[in-house]
Amino acid sequence: MTYGALAVASRRRVLEALREAGAAQDATALAQATGLHPNTVRFHLKVLIEAGYVGQASVSRGGPGRPQAVYACVAPAAQAGGYALLAEVLAGQLDDTDGAALAQRAGRRWLHPTTGPGAGTAAATGGGATATLDEAAVRATALFTELGFDPVRTAQDGAARIELHACPFLDVARRHPDVVCGVHLGLLRGTVDGLAPQAFDAELHPFVRPGVCAAEIRRREP
Repeated sequence: MTYGALAVASRRRVLEALREAGAAQDATALAQATGLHPNTVRFHLKVLIEAGYVGQASVSRGGPGRPQAVYACVAPAAQAGGYALLAEVLAGQLDDTDGAALAQRAGRRWLHPTTGPGAGTAAATGGGATATLDEAAVRATALFTELGFDPVRTAQDGAARIELHACPFLDVARRHPDVVCGVHLGLLRGTVDGLAPQAFDAELHPFVRPGVCAAEIRRREP
């Protein structure tokens, strides 16, 4: 489902319209922005929600009637480019300091640049304490898919395990694993915290097999 969600051009237009809006939108506004029929937009939104790219919330209409459904993008856009030299220079510099911790904070901050790690995002995107482990895995898989990691869900007792078969920064990661993998861990933790703050533990295990890393998410014990 995660891969197929972005296979349709009109569905990608809906996702891009949400990103450009910068705020939650209803189906009518998205139909106007994309030129699609509202029913088509609702169908695409359902697929994007199931794949972990979009979150849904309900807001009051300010009068009689049922609350209005609004939608917001909950997965960051992948940034094109091959800034290998810049990545190498910055990773090397961070390795000389407290690189792993700084890298994790940087990953979280990229996801939540103004509110901090996970602050206030669960209420805005329909998450919260009732979020399931599968929902957290879907959200994380969507993140890694769009960033180019070729993620694959695998069976794991008591946890959600996602194997990452393609690292966009593999060469730099081999030389500076604490920094590069630290950023990816920050992204992972920021993603699951954004769904349900303090509900999940997330870990990233680099190079569990040649060329393969693994992310694991577990529900945090009370």
